[in-house]
Amino acid sequence: MAIGDQGDEALVRRIRDGESELFATLVDRYKRGIANFIGASVRSAPDVADLSQETFLRAYAHLGTFNPQLGKFSTWIYQIARNVVRTHLGKAQRRPATLELPQDQTLEAALPDLSRESDPAGGILRQEAERELREALAELPERTRTVLALRYFDNMEYHTIASTLGLSLGNVKTLIHRGKIALAKKMHEREHRPAAPKPQGGIRALLLV
Repeated sequence: MAIGDQGDEALVRRIRDGESELFATLVDRYKRGIANFIGASVRSAPDVADLSQETFLRAYAHLGTFNPQLGKFSTWIYQIARNVVRTHLGKAQRRPATLELPQDQTLEAALPDLSRESDPAGGILRQEAERELREALAELPERTRTVLALRYFDNMEYHTIASTLGLSLGNVKTLIHRGKIALAKKMHEREHRPAAPKPQGGIRALLLV
């Protein structure tokens, strides 16, 4: 079996047995998801890169503490990323205000469409739309933005999010539902600010239930 086809736990066992170079395979497997997860809470690209690196350094340093009987490797490393972000935000003393959630705002009307099909030649617009989305997401409460990041940037299933964050499935569903409404309101507010034009449209391609 090729190295890339082996499961996380099998790779961890081999790394523990001395094949430390195989950790690069785990990094390749999770680096994009971890960066997206961190980027939902941290706006600075250099900070995202640094915190992603710190997450993998911590994971490697504490690999001996990973117990597959207690959960998946993915759950374990995302917990590390979550703690890294919390420490970073705590040092920066960032605490965005929580706003009341509207009941009648739909995602399709308020959020930009980030799909390639919506703008095949508009890479710059897609980048701007994603930047706006991440900034709006960073304004939400920590637990809300965490579940949204796992769902829509990392494509995690609800039960996996629940396992990763130690929440009930019902709590995850509620957080995602309320989070979508809150995020829609944030994007709606941004679009109506007196500033430079922003990409418009729905976010159907990204925020799928």
